[in-house]
Amino acid sequence: MSISAKELAQKIHVSPATISMVFNNKPGISETTRKLVLEAAKKYDYIPPKSSAVEKRVIHLVIYQKHAMVVSDTPFFSQVINGITEGCNEQNCIVNINYVTESSDMQSQIENISSVSVCGMILLGTEMNREDFDIFRKVEIPVVVLDCYYDELDYDCIVINNSQGAYCATDYLARMGHKKIGYLHSAVSISNFEERSAGYQKALKAHGFSASTDYVHKIASTSAQGYHDMIRILEQKPELADAYFADNDIIAAAAIKAFREYGYKVPEDISIVGFDDMPLCDIMNPPLSTMRVDKKQLGRSAVECLITRMNGAKHGKLKIALQTSLVCRESVLDKRKK
Repeated sequence: MSISAKELAQKIHVSPATISMVFNNKPGISETTRKLVLEAAKKYDYIPPKSSAVEKRVIHLVIYQKHAMVVSDTPFFSQVINGITEGCNEQNCIVNINYVTESSDMQSQIENISSVSVCGMILLGTEMNREDFDIFRKVEIPVVVLDCYYDELDYDCIVINNSQGAYCATDYLARMGHKKIGYLHSAVSISNFEERSAGYQKALKAHGFSASTDYVHKIASTSAQGYHDMIRILEQKPELADAYFADNDIIAAAAIKAFREYGYKVPEDISIVGFDDMPLCDIMNPPLSTMRVDKKQLGRSAVECLITRMNGAKHGKLKIALQTSLVCRESVLDKRKK
């Protein structure tokens, strides 16, 4: 009697997905693993089921939530996921969405995700540190990392050009005549925000401004906690900049609420530029100037890159960075007119 794919996988310590990929001639499996599976199938009398000619390929979107202080149910990530879904539909693929949380049973979480037949993985790494990727190194299918990059990663990465966006935002404030430009920096450290910090510093240097830490305020990246953090800062009566770049629109909105409670007017007293161009920017008072990110294209680009790998591409690892664009609204005062 023939054994099942799951039983065969257990005997040779691979996932059932690996067994399926070998017998469906899918890319992403090493020759060593392929040979191991075929030899074991012969030894243990494994007979693969007949596959459908119109079978759709399955892609896993794995959303890694380290602390959920950045990756949450916001319009930003909803639009990214919509882009992934649209891209998969165009490529005749099915997308399965899985959430992975940092816990002691992470290994079993990854194994459960890999236990179904899947051809590729998009890993949303927004909240991930370098060491968080170690647990994914044994995944035997093509992987594309989305919204995170480290030099050490051996994956294709699709990211926002964070440094360029922060540079453009800070440069815009300088060109509007502001001399003291501060930074509302997220208290949660992720690669995106560190890259934005570098862009901010680069723009200050380009305009000959000193990078004074007096104008850098660390606040939470969630609206409620960010507001309370900004209130605590204002209670200490620090010297404030006359303009700020914020790591994202949520931080900008939280800061504006706190500034208003302390009698500061935006943009008359303090100008602010955010990042992401979330829907709230249009309905804020005043409407928020920000750096626009094409969130759907971010997701679609991840699908396109993954499909290329699933089809057997062997070229070197890619880093694809999507440019941002400045959206000018009413939160920035033009001081050149004074």
